[in-house]
Amino acid sequence: MPRRRQNGRNRPRTPPYLVYRTIQATGGPTATIKALEVSLATLVRWRRAGVVSDARGVLVWAALVHPGAAEAQLRLARRLAGLPGAPTRR
Repeated sequence: MPRRRQNGRNRPRTPPYLVYRTIQATGGPTATIKALEVSLATLVRWRRAGVVSDARGVLVWAALVHPGAAEAQLRLARRLAGLPGAPTRR
């Protein structure tokens, strides 16, 4: 069996199910729509793309999933935005 080909980018792909799992962790689509004050079409677009394009939405959503845990909020916010989970250390 041939080896899997690299994706050609220097950063790993965000798993497409991350947005779906975060929707479920928030309490489902209806609860997420109410909490983030976005439309269902926007939520579906984010889920299909696998990343959240709204900076405010990323931060609010991370705070909903991890209340009181700043490090976990930052890690989730970065992953939802399509960035690596933790910043690289130099």
